[in-house]
Amino acid sequence: MPLSGVKTGICLAATLFATACASWDQPLALAVCGPVKLELKYKSDGHLDTAYIVARHAGWDAVDAAELAFYTQAPDDFAAAYSAPSGSARLLALQFDRAHLLSSVLHSLHGGGADDVAHRQRVLAQMIGEMTRAWDDPARQGEHWKAGFLVHALGDSYAHVWGVNQNQAGSVAYNPVAGHIPDGLVRGDPDNIDANFPNYARYVRALFAALDRGQGDALALEAYLADVERAVAREAGGADGVTTALIRSTSTDDYRSRQRLDCPAWTARLDYERGVRPFLQQVEARLG
Repeated sequence: MPLSGVKTGICLAATLFATACASWDQPLALAVCGPVKLELKYKSDGHLDTAYIVARHAGWDAVDAAELAFYTQAPDDFAAAYSAPSGSARLLALQFDRAHLLSSVLHSLHGGGADDVAHRQRVLAQMIGEMTRAWDDPARQGEHWKAGFLVHALGDSYAHVWGVNQNQAGSVAYNPVAGHIPDGLVRGDPDNIDANFPNYARYVRALFAALDRGQGDALALEAYLADVERAVAREAGGADGVTTALIRSTSTDDYRSRQRLDCPAWTARLDYERGVRPFLQQVEARLG
């Protein structure tokens, strides 16, 4: 088989694998978008639901919070184009630039040490703050996806770490080639909030600070985190699924009965070559 055929086969296999892993159990997405066919692939509690909840506590209205949450989940949901497994598949297909931008930048699988992790978290939070202040600018309405992609990268910068300090500041990042799959088989999924609540809490507080435009309710945020921590404790005691259920119900109940939004129009704003690629290159330049 010629090399082009090998590359095509690898990418096709990655796309089919992503489709096979589809999960339609996404209550907030259905409440926001209605019965549209979305490429919902991975657990949404850490990205979609959490971004919505934190934005609401930071003073955002429900529609803006829903749009931010949609774009925060997009790098995982539109899996063939933007997910971390897609980055690995593109590495095998010799698409090195795209593999690097997806894995190292967007999904924070950069392999850096503790100082690199902390630096990345500071810079991403700063960039989210800049996008937050520009959110209502009429000239930048088409750039809201950038804020969501930054929030995704920030969340992953807290989750995609390993080592003796896995649940402490000072952890090191997973590398862009293998990601967290090998370590996850031994230590458990780093994206699992139950097993990594301290990291989750640090992320939530950092995101709140970046999204708050002076109207946030920090006490309500801490009450939410206390609820999640209690759910984590119940989960440890054998009550399976209560943490995810709490996070999903918190977001969905808040949005329930509000207007359905034009998610296909939001999706149409995502274009890798003309938008996502140059933006991720800008993010990488800011990260240094």
